[in-house]
Amino acid sequence: MGFGLVAGPFIVLIAGPLEGVLFVNLAGAIAAVLILGRVARHVDWRRYAWLAATSVAVMIPAALLLRGASTAALEIAVGAFVVVAMTLAVVTTRLRRDGRHPVRPEARVPLVVTGVASGVGSVAAGIGGPPVAIYSVLSGWDARTFAATAQPFFATNALAALITKLTLTDASFPPFAVWQWAVVLGAVVLGLVLGDLLAPRVPAAAVRRGLIVLAYLGGAATLVQGLLHLG
Repeated sequence: MGFGLVAGPFIVLIAGPLEGVLFVNLAGAIAAVLILGRVARHVDWRRYAWLAATSVAVMIPAALLLRGASTAALEIAVGAFVVVAMTLAVVTTRLRRDGRHPVRPEARVPLVVTGVASGVGSVAAGIGGPPVAIYSVLSGWDARTFAATAQPFFATNALAALITKLTLTDASFPPFAVWQWAVVLGAVVLGLVLGDLLAPRVPAAAVRRGLIVLAYLGGAATLVQGLLHLG
């Protein structure tokens, strides 16, 4: 989730809304697949199935709605989605501290709503994680199981969004050379390795604050650029 929220808006600023979101989808899918091998035994496959099925089901209509959107409108959508999603994530985190869980873990309707919201977010902004994170807080989902289940879901979500947009819209990948794509893949792997090394040494609260600030800065910058393009 952090990858899309933090890197997504900055990538959109650099590569544009169509190419940038595809890039975020691809890199996010790669990261999730690499992590999955280490956490597969903790995956809740029932919840994964509900989330993935409902998310993928809404991607075609979402992509068709976005097909004729202008660059400015897409930038505004990405920026606004990041800012709103980050705000909701911060607010619902307080519920975890209070120990309140208004959503029953076995309830299917919240899973369906979460999957739909995540699918739309993945197609529109390359960011499908916040709805799932909010659901995990509201339902009291065990953190280890949630983190494990998120990996196959994020990979499925990102790949489905990528294929849908390549098929139904004018989106294309950024025109990188082969060596540039190699650098991208290496950077994703290096980031995962560095994250593993730093996680025990860096206070979680400090990392969380840093991610929140970066996400808001990137989202606000993308939103402002879209508004300027409208003019």
